[in-house]
Amino acid sequence: MRALILLAHPEPRSFNAHLAMQAAEQLRHDHLQVDMVDLYAEGFDPLEAAWHHPRRLQPERFDAQREQRYSAEHDQLPADVRHHLQLLQAADLVILQFPLWWFAAPAILKGWLDRVLVYGPMYNSRQRHERGVMQGKRALLSVTTGSSARACAVDGREGDTRLLLWPLMYSLRYVGFEVMEPHMVHGVRSGLAAERVQAHDEAMVAATLSYRERLSRWRQWPTVPFNSSEDFEDGVLLRAEATAYSPFIRHRNAG
Repeated sequence: MRALILLAHPEPRSFNAHLAMQAAEQLRHDHLQVDMVDLYAEGFDPLEAAWHHPRRLQPERFDAQREQRYSAEHDQLPADVRHHLQLLQAADLVILQFPLWWFAAPAILKGWLDRVLVYGPMYNSRQRHERGVMQGKRALLSVTTGSSARACAVDGREGDTRLLLWPLMYSLRYVGFEVMEPHMVHGVRSGLAAERVQAHDEAMVAATLSYRERLSRWRQWPTVPFNSSEDFEDGVLLRAEATAYSPFIRHRNAG
């Protein structure tokens, strides 16, 4: 078994980096091979753009999907994308480790999705969702927030963090992953008053130990339910009799 841990935090001494290293240590202890990618340390370019595709299908107009597929078919994908694709396709478990910034993932991680989930090798009209290229593999979002768990709850002022993570979870499902329920550590702060540092640090130690213990049983980790393709009429609208799993789909019969 093989795991890929993708870290998206600019500070190598951050708690996110610590969680990534602890996850790698735990998984190696459990006899998985682990590949670690630190996007900031690598200087990963998050911008999908024409300059990544010098041999063009359509030189006069840049169409990201068409150029990605053309580059893939002609073995012309950029070296960093080829490398990340190899790691991604070899992994049985993928962990995306990042802080929640402005209620979303850092831009470098979104750019990684834009560039590495390549049209053609990673998805096409016939290989999506439960029939996706990555079917049989698992993916986990491991996320930190500065706000408390109460503030990030369904009725909290920050809004439901799990709902904010839905676009990322759906992106992973789109390419076929079985998506694990997100792992969230709340209240990760710096610059605290001296009298609050000890309690904060103790909470982070406890959170790390809990994460390692849960990862030791990652095959039993609960997964996010998604509707199958058969639940949709013409692959577009949810059938009236189907249960809606997406938080953005309202049942037709709903009041």
